[in-house]
Amino acid sequence: MASVDYHALFSSHREHLWGLCYRMTGSAADAEDLVQDTFARALEKPPADTESPWRPWLARVATRLAIDALRHRKSRSYVGPWLPSPVETSPSRSVAGAGEPASSEPDAEVRYGLRESASLAFLRALEALDPVPRAALVLRDALGYSGPETAEILGVSPENARVILHRARKALARYEQVRRPPSPEVDAAHQAALQRFMAVLVTGDVEQIAACLAQDARLTSDGGGQYYAALKPVLGRDKVARFFAGVLERGGAPVAVELRWINERPGVLVCSAPGGPRNAPRSCMTFDLDEAGLVSDVHLVVADDKLRALRFPEP
Repeated sequence: MASVDYHALFSSHREHLWGLCYRMTGSAADAEDLVQDTFARALEKPPADTESPWRPWLARVATRLAIDALRHRKSRSYVGPWLPSPVETSPSRSVAGAGEPASSEPDAEVRYGLRESASLAFLRALEALDPVPRAALVLRDALGYSGPETAEILGVSPENARVILHRARKALARYEQVRRPPSPEVDAAHQAALQRFMAVLVTGDVEQIAACLAQDARLTSDGGGQYYAALKPVLGRDKVARFFAGVLERGGAPVAVELRWINERPGVLVCSAPGGPRNAPRSCMTFDLDEAGLVSDVHLVVADDKLRALRFPEP
């Protein structure tokens, strides 16, 4: 057996595997652990044929580890709504994924693309899927593996892989109705809306906040049981506006705010003034817009363990 340069192997495939595992789990920390576990498997028990390309074997190991991790996470109880852990991105470079389809096979396709498939809206939509259908959709529609490659990775027949993928796509029907794929125009609209929203948010004026929101606006906040957060989604323009006003009234006034690219959308990182032990000192907020440019879906993450991948401004 030929010797393997594992350092080069890690360097060549780490980013792609991290992108796969992050889209599978919605957790930056879990993705990092899964990539490490995948390469540990490569060191301990490499494939019989080390002369062939490694990526299919590595993707198979990483996917199956991610399926197990996702099943374990979904079996545990969680306080309040669960949101993916946010990660920083940029308009020019997506969350890991190698920047191109994983396969050159004729039937390989990228239905959603690397940027859209790393957005919080898409990752939240994936939560409706069981682990194996989620893997099929991530491999096929986000990362661009071919049908036979996807079947091989999942350990099923090509026919079964097609059935699994069809059901996964059907489960994303609601997301398909409201999706707004990234583009320069969509990015600019989000940035302008975020600046408007933050300008009125600091005033604490309920009416001004509400004016930035769609009538059916929804806010989902993830405190993980550590900090004040709504235990179920807040629905409706007025209720969402009052939620934000209430946060400020409890002593959560921002002392440092920075606009950043978070999961392929303009977002904001906030450090807040010291308050009670249940007041979150840091938060990350992103949102989606409706066709009129109003804020329709707010994602607010305050749980400490979800924010570890972010660099917060100094207070």
